[in-house]
Amino acid sequence: MENRGLSDWTGDTGGLETVARSTLQEQIYQQLRNRIMSGFFQPGQALSTRSVAEAVGVSVMPVRDALRRLEVENALVVGHNRTLEVPRLDAATLQEISTMRVALEGIAVTRALPFIDEDDVAALKELCSAMHEAIQAGDIDRYLEANWAFHNQIYQRAAATILLSTIESLWLRMGPYFRLTATDHTHLDNAMIIHQEILDALKKGDAVAARDGIVADIEAAGRDLSAWLAQQNVQPAAAQ
Repeated sequence: MENRGLSDWTGDTGGLETVARSTLQEQIYQQLRNRIMSGFFQPGQALSTRSVAEAVGVSVMPVRDALRRLEVENALVVGHNRTLEVPRLDAATLQEISTMRVALEGIAVTRALPFIDEDDVAALKELCSAMHEAIQAGDIDRYLEANWAFHNQIYQRAAATILLSTIESLWLRMGPYFRLTATDHTHLDNAMIIHQEILDALKKGDAVAARDGIVADIEAAGRDLSAWLAQQNVQPAAAQ
């Protein structure tokens, strides 16, 4: 599997697409935001205004505005040479985020379940298939994108704007770390088992099992990330 390094983000497009000239800032902002949540960028990876502008085919002004919005959300922080980069988090902060995710995403799936219909189940099944195929193909980007889409498909049905916004803010902080576990076949195999258990629970209308599945998914990721951090010679600095 290919795993991007922590060097500055220059020529790599990170899955960004060319955008139309209307509402440029919003389109660029949403693309970057979704890709940070999906784990397209790693902790410490710099996002140059010029490089992003070249990737999406626009001038630097709307890109600068979009990056500034992400900085306000703490999705990006000022790094070396005043360039914005994906924040590095320490083990304690990652644990705090995981604890908050357990509480909030547990609420979200419980609230969402009564509104999950056959179309949602079909979409979730397709996303599970997409994750499985991505793992087999060694396509980390596709796996991470489908993983966020799977969770988002569920949480959107909770129809709780503030709750979803808070969950997204946590994924903005945590998402970049998901790539660090996406090369671990044991982690991915376990994640697929849990995703299937969540899907089965939603099919049955079993709120307890669905919540247990979400919690198991979050806690498994937390354990694997904690183990990864412990193996590093130098602990990442806390986010600014």
